[in-house]
Amino acid sequence: MAYVSGTASTFAALLAGLQSACTANGWTLDGNVLHKGTCFVEAIVVPQDFPCLRVQAGTGVAGGALTGRSDIGGAQLGTSASNDTAYYSTIPIDVPFVFPLSYEVHIHSAPDEVYLVVNYAARFYQFVAFGQSAQPGLSGSGNWYAGTDIASNRAVSSASILADGGRMAAAALNGGLAMCRYDSSQGYSNNAACHHALDAGASAWQIEGTWRDWYDLNANTPSAFNSEAVLIPVRMYANRPSGFVSVVAELAHARFVNIGALDDQQIITLGADRWKVYPWWARGAVYDAIGYSGNYSGLNGHALRYDGP
Repeated sequence: MAYVSGTASTFAALLAGLQSACTANGWTLDGNVLHKGTCFVEAIVVPQDFPCLRVQAGTGVAGGALTGRSDIGGAQLGTSASNDTAYYSTIPIDVPFVFPLSYEVHIHSAPDEVYLVVNYAARFYQFVAFGQSAQPGLSGSGNWYAGTDIASNRAVSSASILADGGRMAAAALNGGLAMCRYDSSQGYSNNAACHHALDAGASAWQIEGTWRDWYDLNANTPSAFNSEAVLIPVRMYANRPSGFVSVVAELAHARFVNIGALDDQQIITLGADRWKVYPWWARGAVYDAIGYSGNYSGLNGHALRYDGP
C-alpha cells in the first residue's frame, strides 16, 4: 500500500495529483481512465455549474474512453449549493470550496482500493474513492466508486447526516462513505455504486448503501467506560427480489468511526495496522450519540488504513 500527500490550487492540479499517485503505484492511465487489472474508473474535472472532481466506474476502456459505464451516475467532491433548509443535522454545503487545499491519497491492493481526501478552509473534508470488491459470488466485476456528493451539478434540496436512519435522502448530502439508499429511479440519491450484476432485469450497479451497519453501532460508541470507539465495517448492500439484501462489497481498507474521542487526522494503531481518521465533512456538536439535533457532520468519521510517515 502507498500514501501520497500534496497541495493543489485548481481542480486540474488535484486530478493530476490523483493520477500521478495512482500511476506511481501500479495503476495505468488511458485517456481519463485509471485502471488496474479488471478495475476501471474515469476521473474528470467538471467545470460548469458547481465545479468538481468526478469519478465513475465501468467495466473496461477502449481508445481512452470508459466502456460499460455505470448507469447510476458519477460521484464527486467539490462545490455544492443548497436550495432548501437542512433537517435533522446541518451540513455546511454553503461553505465555499476554496483553493489552495491539501490532499491525501491512500492507495491499497489486495483488494485494490483508492481514497482521495481533501481538506479545505481548515476544518472541512470531502472525498472520492474507488476500487474492486473482493466479495465472493458476484456476477459482475465488483468495481465500485463513491464520493461526498452525487453527480447532479444542481443545488441539492437538503443536507442531512441522518436522513432515513443514516442513508442519503432524496437529493440530499450526508458526507458518509457510500451512505446511499436504494432507489428505483437509479442515479437519484446515490453517491456510490458497485457492479454486482446479481439479478437479471435490474440495474447491475444499484446498491442500497452502507448505513445498515453504521447506524446502530455508531450509536453505542465511544465507550462510556474507556472512550474508545470501534472501527465499524463499511459494507455495501444490494436489494434482492426475495425482499432480503446481499453484501456486494466489504471495503478492506476503510471503516466508520465515532470521532468523539479522536482528533481530526489522528493516527491510531491496532496491532500491525495504522488508521488515519477524518470527519465525514466537518466535526460538529451533537446532542446524542447518533447526531440528532447536532450540526455539521457531528462526530461521524472515516478511518482509512494508513501507510504514511
